[in-house]
Amino acid sequence: MGNELTPKSAELTARQLMEQKDAIENELKELEQILKGQGVGMVEPLVDKSGFPRDDIDLVTVRTARSKIISLRNDHKDIMKQIEEALHAMHAENKANKEDKSVETVETVIIRSRPFAIVNAVAPDSPAREAGLLKGDEIARFGSIHSGNHQKLQALNTYIADNEGKSIGVTIERGKEILVLQLTPKRGWGGRGLLGCHISLLK
Repeated sequence: MGNELTPKSAELTARQLMEQKDAIENELKELEQILKGQGVGMVEPLVDKSGFPRDDIDLVTVRTARSKIISLRNDHKDIMKQIEEALHAMHAENKANKEDKSVETVETVIIRSRPFAIVNAVAPDSPAREAGLLKGDEIARFGSIHSGNHQKLQALNTYIADNEGKSIGVTIERGKEILVLQLTPKRGWGGRGLLGCHISLLK
């Protein structure tokens, strides 16, 4: 950032940034839903085999949504970096004042945003593949499950079973990208399990 955070402004700045982060993630979810409604994701071609614009989708809507998603993903990365800087400033202030309550409150949220599991395999035609999950994706949030409450993935398995047939927001890290996917656990897709993917605890 251009201006260095002062200890006095760090806590307020961190909380404001957290609100911005949440707003970005919510907007990403909405845009992902728009693409899903069009039957495409971020990579499908917008022309047919003959090279003509596809007539089965709203091209303007898809292009606009994709463009906004790319921009918001970059904004999300910037926000996370700024939050980390604000936390460092808060640590410095609270260390001097021998207070750490506010740091714990905000830092807990940051910790919960960090990946806790990794996708090892995704079956073809599965709910996971339909949602856009890929091998190597790192899961930061799966609905209400995060790094602070997954209980060695036991809570995750219970959550998936309890939400069969419901759309769940899944925040993943793919390389340097932050993605918010919508995944619906369901039976009868032709394979084992409700997701059709293998997830293990991130070491």
